[in-house]
Amino acid sequence: MRSLTFFFFGLLPSLALSEDLAFSHPLPNYSSFEGDEIKALAAEVRHSNPQIHRGGWEWDRLLSRYIDNDRVEENALPILRAYFMSILDRYDHAEEEGEKLTLFYNHKSWGSGGRMRIFAELVRQEVLSVKEQEKFKDLVTESLRLDFPDYSALERGVNNRPYGINGGPAIAVSIFPDHPSSIRHKPWLEALWRELVEYGDTTETNYYPYGPLYLQGLYDIAMGMGKFESDRAFLHQHIRRYLSYVHGGGVRGNPNSGVRINQKEGSRHRIYADPWNSRYLLDEAGALDAHIWYLFAKEFRDPEFLWASEQASLGGRPPKGIPVPKEYREAYRQRFGWFIRRGIEPKPPTGRSSIGYYSKHKHPKPERLFLCPGRKSGQPFTSFYIYDRNNNYMHYCDDSDGKLYEYCVDGAKLLHTSGKYTSGRAGVGEAAYDLLTVLPPDMEFPIKEGQGMSTPTGNSWKMASMSVKLALPSREGPDSKNWFFDKGIGKFRRRDQPKLGYSHGNMDGYWNLNDDFHLTSLQIGDFETGTRIQNIRLAGPKGEKILAALDEIPKNLKVELCRGENVVELTGTHRDNACRIVEGGRRPGLSLEIADIGKASLLRLTLEKLDERFNGQTEYTRMSYDFKGPKGGSITPNVRTRPRYFTPLWHRGAILEEKDLRAENKGSDSFGRFTMRNYYGARSKWTRDSVLTAEGYLIVRDRLLPCSDLAGYHASPCWLISAAENTRKGSNWFEAPARDHSWWQTQRKHLILHLHEQEDLKIGQVKHRVSQDIGGGNVQNTFARATLQPGKPRFWLSVLRPFNHGIDSGKIAAGIQTTMDSDGTATTTIDAVTIQLGPSGRWRVSRPNQ
Repeated sequence: MRSLTFFFFGLLPSLALSEDLAFSHPLPNYSSFEGDEIKALAAEVRHSNPQIHRGGWEWDRLLSRYIDNDRVEENALPILRAYFMSILDRYDHAEEEGEKLTLFYNHKSWGSGGRMRIFAELVRQEVLSVKEQEKFKDLVTESLRLDFPDYSALERGVNNRPYGINGGPAIAVSIFPDHPSSIRHKPWLEALWRELVEYGDTTETNYYPYGPLYLQGLYDIAMGMGKFESDRAFLHQHIRRYLSYVHGGGVRGNPNSGVRINQKEGSRHRIYADPWNSRYLLDEAGALDAHIWYLFAKEFRDPEFLWASEQASLGGRPPKGIPVPKEYREAYRQRFGWFIRRGIEPKPPTGRSSIGYYSKHKHPKPERLFLCPGRKSGQPFTSFYIYDRNNNYMHYCDDSDGKLYEYCVDGAKLLHTSGKYTSGRAGVGEAAYDLLTVLPPDMEFPIKEGQGMSTPTGNSWKMASMSVKLALPSREGPDSKNWFFDKGIGKFRRRDQPKLGYSHGNMDGYWNLNDDFHLTSLQIGDFETGTRIQNIRLAGPKGEKILAALDEIPKNLKVELCRGENVVELTGTHRDNACRIVEGGRRPGLSLEIADIGKASLLRLTLEKLDERFNGQTEYTRMSYDFKGPKGGSITPNVRTRPRYFTPLWHRGAILEEKDLRAENKGSDSFGRFTMRNYYGARSKWTRDSVLTAEGYLIVRDRLLPCSDLAGYHASPCWLISAAENTRKGSNWFEAPARDHSWWQTQRKHLILHLHEQEDLKIGQVKHRVSQDIGGGNVQNTFARATLQPGKPRFWLSVLRPFNHGIDSGKIAAGIQTTMDSDGTATTTIDAVTIQLGPSGRWRVSRPNQ
């Protein structure tokens, strides 16, 4: 669409710029245009083919601007009509060409709720003819029929896809309730709503861009189905859960998305000039996020939702002591006039350090740990992602439960490197997170220079394993009370509604509703000549059960020879000749060795005829085996279960110990603790204690108690600090610039990372890239590597200290002193502040005269 450049300061009263700003439709204001001018602009909109699929949310915002300002911007109405008529024009053109234009096909339906609202307003204003109304009704009802031909072939679940797609259809059904297409579609909408209220939540982790897409769909579906009346209390508490992700720091982090601030030249001027379409956040759904909070704030008249909208649209107000620019105040007045006229003012959420839950009122599952003295502007804020059921199809591409994904102080984002592509597809590597990493001894630690996990040399014994909890909700996991796996399509269906949609995983697994597991077979491989394998087993709180020690060749072991895609089962002497029993293994005794099968061949082994029934949460939590070789390590239970983005050689498999979960405050200082069992090994435990001081200092103590699975492995907390020129380092401290800054923070911030030195630790750094949505640039993956001994607790102490760029980093580092006893008792002194951590989680922050 052609851009227009404006010079009228009467049109944009908040602007006081020397440069010109180019805008596309919808413009910031149409009030100053007169008859022929507005006709010309409307014609331009109509003939420009504005977006009507997979977006176009800016036109819905124009509608809100028009209605919520009491329809005084009269010229907005012909522009909205022109946008609407462009849809009918394309519908007519498609008919002339013998083609079909529809509105609701798959992701094209994103934003369709706004188009239905625009139609309803134009009808209300009586600016559409009967013929135009009938034509649009035909388009909408035909779209309902053509875009949803088979409800059994649609995704059923609570995320951005089914909800974002069905927002427009839900409103369409409410507008044309008696049409056969609407009657036919209504049961599908009820099925989608059932998934939300029955489980009580969504587990879509990646907030940007998918959270706002889901929430917009939720708003539209609730509006179309009348759920704001029938399920009002549920909706309010569900939306409040999302509010916990927002703080007043002017910067954001999320578990699996970049959330970059728009630092482009002129971006603030553009935000002030057009606050209804502001792009404070560069992410795809930034402007959508601001408006969905606006809509929910309006619906519930909630000042905290209004505050969240202000954060996303304008970046939030600066802390006390920094004046709010008049341009900001004017932009707020333009954007939020509806609330001003009703005396509703934005209010930061109450509460301090806390534990965030999925489905708190139905199936409560701890999801996040927040450390903060509050959520007002500029206050320090740290977030950990602790949900322990890896969401392997909801835009969460790795097993990284427990990661620190956000550390913000005084308008600066100091840590945040978990992006959509940190691992999984096109990923950087599974060790590219701010959390404790454990790897086999024959791999580079923690990651290769540049990117990616290294390939094991094959010189060391190591374990391959799968945590049972990963299998339970996976795309090919076990059946449960509510869901069964339809082999015909390779997806799950509701037992009581098998013809209404499918799911990409067993939804019961995300809420611990199907923890019982029945293991009937276990496939491992593929192994090359000379590889040794030992002790296929189950292990967990109940102990260890050896399924096959491999000190002999079991009768129920299926052996297959793989040459490319050609797989042949070996029997008789061929089977016996492909494997041999030899002395030695990871544990004392014998092991199975792959005989000489040729360079182009690999051997696949499957334990069949198993009948192991157990609870995968409380009895046996991990399926494992040990092997020595450069290739292999896969593990597939029950033939079909193959979780996505899963690597058995370095599989965390964490299970959160809820009884050891803490979030608390003393004054403005914060403390948090969590413990993960089943961490890399079936009976290993990792505990992380963190103190966030009022000054923004972050002190983290990690304790790892390794089991025999991790004997000889390497481990360390990884800290991914920004790589930059002209930064300094010492033997155990490293300087790095902040990753991002809020709009109001003009003082650039840096960070000192101090690692407590111990005799048997190797401190180092590896430089590599980050996920593309983080915004480019490299990080220094900084670590203090230890070699693990089973049963011997290992402690690490890390200190992160922000400071103003320009101050001598060496002097800042010299002001950090640490001590740690053998039981983990740690004392950190940062200038005049002393932070103490006791072995059982006792903590204290002291200052002079305090």
